[in-house]
This record gives sequence, C-alpha cells and structure tokens, in this order.
Amino acid sequence: MNKVVLKKHLLLAVAFGFLASCDSNFNELGTDIVGVDNFGFESQQYTVNTTNVSLGALESNNLPVNPLGIYNSPVFGLTRANFVTQVQLASVNPAIDPLLHPIIENVVLTIPYFNTKLTAFANDVAGTYKLDSIYGPEIRSKFILDVYESGYFLRDLNPLDQLQQAYYNDQDADFNAAKIGSSLNTGIASQNTDFVFSNLENSETTTVNGTETTTRNAGMKLNLSTVFFKTKILEAQAGKLLNNNVFKDYFRGLYFSVAQIPGEEGNLAMINFQGGKITINYKEDLSLTDATEANRVSKSIVLNLTGNTVSLVEQGTPAIVPDSRKLVLKGGANSSMAVIDLFSAGELQQLRDDKWLINDASLTFTIDNTQTGMDAGSTKAVEPNRVYLYDLNNKRPIVDYSLDASANSAKPKFGKTLFGGIIKKDATARGTTYKIRLTKHVLQMVKLDSTNVRLGLVVTEDINNVANKRLKSPVLAGTIKAVPLMSVVHPLGTILFGSDEADASKRPRFEIYYTKPKQN
Repeated sequence: MNKVVLKKHLLLAVAFGFLASCDSNFNELGTDIVGVDNFGFESQQYTVNTTNVSLGALESNNLPVNPLGIYNSPVFGLTRANFVTQVQLASVNPAIDPLLHPIIENVVLTIPYFNTKLTAFANDVAGTYKLDSIYGPEIRSKFILDVYESGYFLRDLNPLDQLQQAYYNDQDADFNAAKIGSSLNTGIASQNTDFVFSNLENSETTTVNGTETTTRNAGMKLNLSTVFFKTKILEAQAGKLLNNNVFKDYFRGLYFSVAQIPGEEGNLAMINFQGGKITINYKEDLSLTDATEANRVSKSIVLNLTGNTVSLVEQGTPAIVPDSRKLVLKGGANSSMAVIDLFSAGELQQLRDDKWLINDASLTFTIDNTQTGMDAGSTKAVEPNRVYLYDLNNKRPIVDYSLDASANSAKPKFGKTLFGGIIKKDATARGTTYKIRLTKHVLQMVKLDSTNVRLGLVVTEDINNVANKRLKSPVLAGTIKAVPLMSVVHPLGTILFGSDEADASKRPRFEIYYTKPKQN
C-alpha cells in the first residue's frame, strides 16, 4: 500500500516538475513580481461563484493561542471569551514536610502577553513594553476577571473511539456549572473587578534548591488565594502529587471567566496560556531541630498551565444578516466562511483547448466598507489582517501556498507574501481588498487535468498553521466537517461582496494573465 501511494506522489511530482519547466519562461515572470497586476500579457476574467456558510460551534480544545476578555464589534456584536486549562507540576512529588511548618507567603499566577520590549529594566527602573494582539479601545478598558478551580475533567481520549476528545467553543455553560468554590483572585480590584491588560513590567522571583531567579515581562499577574493552595497543595493527601497523571485528576485546572462592567467596553487579548504558571512561594524551618525564624528556608512550587485546554466563546447577534450579495467571514464563535467555485461549465475545458501559456492567476475580494463600523474613518471594527484560501474538498492548502517559501522574520504572520491574502488598506486605514494568487493551482487544472476542487475562504490568525479542527455538526449537506484551526482561534470577522452583488465591479474577480502561442 505504501509503495502505491509513494508511486502516485512521485508521478505527480515528476509531472508537475515537467509542467513547471515547460512554462518557466512565463510563470516565473508572472508569479514572482509581487503587487504587479499587469505583466504585459493578455488577461481574461473567468466565472467565480461564492456561497456563504454558517459553521456553528467549533472544536476549540488545545489551540496554540486563545482569546480572553471582552470585545464589542459594531458589526459582529459582543464577544465574551472565557478559557479553561489543566495545570501540571513542574517538578512532581515535591518534598513537603508538615513537621517543618511550611507557611505560604504568596501564590502568584503569571501569563506573558505578546509584546515588544521598548526599554529594559535598568537602575531599578522598570522596563516598558508595547502589547500586541489586543482588540478594543487603545486606552485599556476594564472588565471583571474571575479565576476558579475547575471541576470539569478534561479527557485526553474519547472512550467511545479512542480518538482525541473534542470540546467545543459553545460549552461555557458546562464549565461554568462545574466550577468549584469562590473566585481565587479576589482582594485586589485591579486583578479582579477592575482588570485591565496592563503594559507595565512585572517581576517575579522563584526559589528552587536555594537559588533565586527573577524574571521580568509584561503580562497578567494575579495574586491567588493562599488558603486554597495551602489546603490543595501543601496539605494534599499522600500520593496526590506523585505524578501529573494523578495530579490532573486531583486538581482539574483553572477556569477563567470574564464579565463586562456597565459603561466599559472591555478589551480582548490573544494569549499563549501555555507560557503561564502558578508559583507557590513558602517558607519552612531549616530542619526538625532548627525552627529559628531567621533561619527559615524559602522554597517555591511551580504549576505550569499546560495540558488540555478549551477556548469558550460567546458571541452576540451580528448587525449584518448575510445574503447572496454578502460574504460574512467570521472566526471563533458564530463563525462563517465562504465556499468558492471557479469556472462556469465549459470555461475550464476551453482554457485547456486553447493551450495558452498561463503567466498569473489571482482571486480578488472587495471588502464591503460601507457597513457601519467598517466605513471610512471608523476605528471601532478591527479588520482581519489576512484571509486564507484552501482546498475545501481535501482540507489542505492549495499548491501555491505550499510552494511559496517567502518569509517575514519580523512579522511571521505576514509570510507567504506571494500567495497573499493580506489586507490592502486605503488612505483612511480601512480595508479595501484581499488578493490571493492561485497561478499554480490553475496550472494544475489546465496542464495536469487535476480536479477543479471547491475552495474555502476563512479569516486566519496565523498563515503558517494550516491544521484543521472539527465542526460540532457538519454543514452544507455534510460536506464540511472541519475548518482551518487558525480560523477557530481568530475572534474577528469581515464582510466581502459576493458573486451576486448587483455592482459587477465589486464582485470577486478571478483573473488569468496568459500568452497565446505563436501561430505558424
């Protein structure tokens, strides 16, 4: 079986290599000139049909980054993003001797934000940072943040099929009902009832084997209940801290819950929770025979925010109702995508029969920036920086994506610039179009007679990750069962003109540049 598959892949690679070599004098000229729409060749527009599809709830466990907070979009309504995560012992089976009278000094939860350091800590002056991936008012707006012990056990595998257990972004009510006790981060208003995503530098000192280590960063810093962690960790029953398999069932994790404050818009941040940790700082006697206060030893137990996670998102009612003229692309909750069909009946075969040399092919979508909140001068609706076009039939990238090696080391999300999909903005900083190149995808159809597959179009948080996540319920007559993972992550949306738009100049434009062969 493996030999057959290998043979098929080898034949495809050889065929495509032959295709590329035959057309290299034309293709390289067309596809490697970024941002140029006319290479001196003839062009023709072909039919493109679009369909808007609502996706419903999406699988949202173990995402690479997760939203947390409140974002009020004038177009898509209020987004409220909660989060649940398991926690694991950084060092299992810690030695905690009650005869040494351990007493917790503080318990600190820290999670770094995506940031750019502007100045470093020096001469006892805190460093400064610029925060990235935060949506909402630029002057940070307050909201309520509560952190609870989670009572919901996150399984690794589904016992029915032994596949990875799926959890969905519409399950917040389940996790809310399973939370245990009261909030663990009460007592300091700025960390609880008046929480903001602060760009101020935090410092944290941990003590391991007598060695102190201080780290500095911009991020969330919450003081958690010492009473809770004294009972849960320092006074844990024998064997509960032995290893992380036991520990994850004993302490099932943390549930982060947010709520809007009347009169405040709030902010929403994309966060890498796996970079977070809980540090339990405590002191104990030097020995069983030395309980001298001055000789007490400082120690730390670290719990990492690793293991299974679930992103839980509630989405308000959007102001726009999609119809055949509008394509609503929305990530996260209440998500939707566009389905793209290229060529009308006979067009593709005619293109094959004409034997034209194809230099460039692109698909351009116009943003409907007449919508309130997306109009010129608006600062409220944040637009997705990028959309992602992919092979919907096979749930994988098209060949133009795979062969684009262009990179952006400073801003990795803006790599693969030849493939495109990056927003183009006007003088008012509002989006106008998204353009995607699919030259080699069209070449495969024309030269190799490959299948004219349906294409999917979604918003994406990161162009470099093309994995997929399941839908809770398949849509479009069961043909769509999964969507790109980074669309599940992304909390934003946009509105594009569809193929039924009355104004033809605003419809999606599928354009091919070609050179006719010389006539003998």
